[in-house]
Amino acid sequence: MKRLVAPVIALVAAMGLLSGCADPTESGGDSGGPIVVGSANFSESQLLMEIYAEALRGTGAEVTTKGRIGAREVYVNAVRDGEVSVIPEYTGNLLRHFDDGTEATGSERIYRELRDALPEELRVLDYSSAENSDVLTVTRETADSGLRSMADLGPRCGDLVLGAPSEWAPRWKQRISEVYGCTFADIRNLEAGSVRVNALNDGRVQVANLFSTTAAIDRDDLVALEDPKSMFPAQNVLPLVHRGSLSEERAEVLNRVSERLTTEDLTRMNKRMSVDKANPKDLAEEFVAGLEL
Repeated sequence: MKRLVAPVIALVAAMGLLSGCADPTESGGDSGGPIVVGSANFSESQLLMEIYAEALRGTGAEVTTKGRIGAREVYVNAVRDGEVSVIPEYTGNLLRHFDDGTEATGSERIYRELRDALPEELRVLDYSSAENSDVLTVTRETADSGLRSMADLGPRCGDLVLGAPSEWAPRWKQRISEVYGCTFADIRNLEAGSVRVNALNDGRVQVANLFSTTAAIDRDDLVALEDPKSMFPAQNVLPLVHRGSLSEERAEVLNRVSERLTTEDLTRMNKRMSVDKANPKDLAEEFVAGLEL
């Protein structure tokens, strides 16, 4: 009988270790090793990456960053595989990545459907009030002529040229016709946001598709048209996380960041990056210090 004692003890210990590692996010543990925070290939995502990384360092975690990973298809797989622990995302577009047929447009419904649509390797933390959603913009002069809402577009669309990235027409051309009765005279494919802003300012287009935190909206006194029928889905900022990579304590720190982050914060920091050439890491350190997490 004595010969069985050591193997039994070893088996029990092994079972305990396995059960303790089943889901660190539920038990409060980490997966071990450094936390890798990534970003997509644009400056606002890089800024949010630095904000998340700085907040996590405040918990004593070893954190590395991996910026400008690429398109959503690439970085979502990196998080799913555990190569990246955390990456900033936008609720509406992330839901469409997993469920292209969704009709959700409001923040709460999108978040609820998103949580249900995620594969088991992924989780999302709390979403913030900060959004970077699609907006149609016009010059102040055009707005003053009576065009302040997408509902005002219908009767005038036939005289207006829209500047937008190439994916806009396949996604929204039919939809804006159905919702607002708008068929633009032409849609010009202008990929870079700065090119669309320049085309709007010099009159080559009369409407430009931008994003709500684009610094040029404030800088150039542009007017973002209201979307009273919510054609564009909400795009609240939130962390996409590899399940098992963060303890609940560290996840809660990112939830507190989301609780405090606003669209105005993003717009202000985007402006400092684009106009003042501020370093996103410096902006992140300044922002997180002000949160007093």
